[in-house]
Amino acid sequence: MHKKSRVLFLTNMLMPYRVPLFNRLSHDVNFRVVALAESEANRQWRISKDEVDFDYQQIAGWHVFIWRWELPIHLNWGVGAALRRYKPDVIIVSGYDTVAYWRAFLYTRIHKKRFILYNESTLLSTTYTKGVIGFLKRFIIRHADTCVVPGEKAREYMDSFGAESEKIVSGIATCDMDFFHHAALRYRELPGFLMERKKYPELLLLFVGQLIPRKGVTEILRALFRLKDADIGLLIVGSGPQEEELAQFCREHRLNNVYFEGYQQQDTLLRYYALADVLILPSLEEVWGLVVNEALASGLFVLCSDRAGAGYDLITEGWNGRLFDLRDGDRLAALIQETKDYIEEIKARRDAISEQSCRDFSIERAARGFLDAIAAVQHNGA
Repeated sequence: MHKKSRVLFLTNMLMPYRVPLFNRLSHDVNFRVVALAESEANRQWRISKDEVDFDYQQIAGWHVFIWRWELPIHLNWGVGAALRRYKPDVIIVSGYDTVAYWRAFLYTRIHKKRFILYNESTLLSTTYTKGVIGFLKRFIIRHADTCVVPGEKAREYMDSFGAESEKIVSGIATCDMDFFHHAALRYRELPGFLMERKKYPELLLLFVGQLIPRKGVTEILRALFRLKDADIGLLIVGSGPQEEELAQFCREHRLNNVYFEGYQQQDTLLRYYALADVLILPSLEEVWGLVVNEALASGLFVLCSDRAGAGYDLITEGWNGRLFDLRDGDRLAALIQETKDYIEEIKARRDAISEQSCRDFSIERAARGFLDAIAAVQHNGA
């Protein structure tokens, strides 16, 4: 790796799960992160600036969020100045749906710098593959010097848009797995943990995410209604416009073992990963699903929708989780019942699930994907 190369990562906002990745990358390259906004309307993350060990800048802009399409719009007027001041040799952008990303792409073409596209989209989650938007996606994908993808489904997406296979570098989308591993262990070892856990049913399911229709939480509730099993409970950790609708469903169908816990920051979220036995991600549409990483690191078994990219790279069928088709209305209920039948066996391999996920889906592996892409464009540009 060429130490003097200047790498700029342009992203919509600084996300807490990317902070460990960016810290790691800053050890190997001269690295700066430029964010278009501090936050977006559908995100409630808080980040401690003490955790940020890399060069970071947020540029001025105008921002709006269209809830109907879950679409953030960022119009920034400081992009050009940020690029001119830093003079990057390599620019990495985390998409192609913002004017600033195209401004960065144009900068690399004019100044003969290297451009890396980081793409998480999959054919399971994308809306537009044709027309003007499809053309623009295809154009930037084919003209990027290298593309980094986090998994199997994202690679298939890039292939479908004509990316040259030798220009695609595979990594992994992940979080600080060791953090969740050790935090869950510590919580389960607290003196009052067993008493706290006994307040809940024998099998405790967990959903973490926004309470919006595409997350599929209604399907979990319908499955629980089908089962009518008092020994199964569900923790719902999150908030959103569908919350009252879901609570009303529980009241009408007498689902007494469903616990609405609201949105939780990372430090309080750890409690729920420690208490639960199984994470359910029932999304109708999900680019990745980072809660799967967090749950596996905490030792949970995962029931994952086949619409989420994470399931194809993180789940070993039957060992640390199961994939299911949410369109099959009875399948989720059957999987929950099967999981309950084998829950003691599943709990017995909790430590093994956690250790394997920390080893195979680490920040180091994620960083290696980006570092390999940076090395590749430097070699090609030499």
